[in-house]
Amino acid sequence: MSGRAMPKRAPLTGLVLLLLVGLATSAAAAGKLVVEPSSVTINAFFSGIQMTVTGDLPPGSQAVLTVRGKRIEEELMRKSRHWDLWMNSGEVDIDNAPLLYMAFSSEPNLLSPAAGQVPWGYAALERNAQFIGRLKPVEDDTIFKEFVELKERDELYHLEPGGLRINHASPERWQARADFRLPSRLKRGVYHVSLWVLKDGKLVEKRSTTFKAELTGLPAFLQVMARKHGVLYGLLAVVLAMVVGMLSGLVFHRKGGGH
Repeated sequence: MSGRAMPKRAPLTGLVLLLLVGLATSAAAAGKLVVEPSSVTINAFFSGIQMTVTGDLPPGSQAVLTVRGKRIEEELMRKSRHWDLWMNSGEVDIDNAPLLYMAFSSEPNLLSPAAGQVPWGYAALERNAQFIGRLKPVEDDTIFKEFVELKERDELYHLEPGGLRINHASPERWQARADFRLPSRLKRGVYHVSLWVLKDGKLVEKRSTTFKAELTGLPAFLQVMARKHGVLYGLLAVVLAMVVGMLSGLVFHRKGGGH
């Protein structure tokens, strides 16, 4: 009797194990953020790339998604108007501001200036960024606004209230999704993606993941040259500039001769 019962239990045990593994895998995936593509390659013809980020949410929740690059130290020349002329009024060193910053929210008010002391949005960046001019902090309230406007023109900073869509796959499963485009000025490095989950206006969870942007082809070659062979890189840059100038001159000369 025992010998006949054993073959019936083995398939049942295997089925139970498969179900347990499947449940564990789906439970682990439910708490993750999925970034597509998971890596970005920057070549000589790179003009930006479309990205998609998805993540499951508890039913009845709201969320904010942020994408940010590494902190930078940057020097900018500030201009001011004297009579009818715009003149340089001094250098400003910017510290502890991200190279790239994007934020998308499921509800527009979550990214409004009146959102309060939340850890996302431009107000959060302004609390952390430092502006130094002539060895002392810049006390002008407009400097951060000017900095953000400059980054927005380069498409490196972007806020999109309501840009995080929530799909109701079922009453028990909600999914957040953001579709956006990374700009052509994207730099190599590791970029951090965070999903801030809220319930009844309170932050209940934060999930994070990363993706990499890497150089390939000519940009990678030039970076190696600049880092390891500075003099040769400088000469190559001069030669390339001369060649481009000569080709441009020939093109415009032919166009002018045709008329």
